[in-house]
Amino acid sequence: MNINQVIKYPILTEKSEIARSNQNVYTFAVDRRTNKIEVKKAVEFIFDVKVLKVNIINYDKKPARLGRFSGFKNAVKKAIVYLDEKSKILLFAEEAKEAKKEVAKDEEVKEISEAEKKAAEKIKKATEAKLAKEAEIKETTEKVDKEK
Repeated sequence: MNINQVIKYPILTEKSEIARSNQNVYTFAVDRRTNKIEVKKAVEFIFDVKVLKVNIINYDKKPARLGRFSGFKNAVKKAIVYLDEKSKILLFAEEAKEAKKEVAKDEEVKEISEAEKKAAEKIKKATEAKLAKEAEIKETTEKVDKEK
């Protein structure tokens, strides 16, 4: 099965949100024909994360009625994916924006620290050159004073 067809959509319920925030566990609706190994490969490939384990739950179709019309709700297969502590999946646009801002801040801090290092080196070189000139001036003035 194609990796892009394995995962249909994330399941966003109160229970799954609590698991996502506290335990780094994500829930997805997956294709009925897939298995744990394919789900693990798909999640690792698509989201570039490390998967520890996968649990799968099969839900059968359920009878449903809308007024006098009866039918069935579709059967669903859920995959509960446990991620490594260092891994994280960004499901919402706000999370992605916050992550980008954090990365940008880190880069700014690195750039600022590099700029500060360069400035400190320039100042150090300038002070060394100034001290060397002052030492030369002292030596020449001492020589001139001795000659007089």
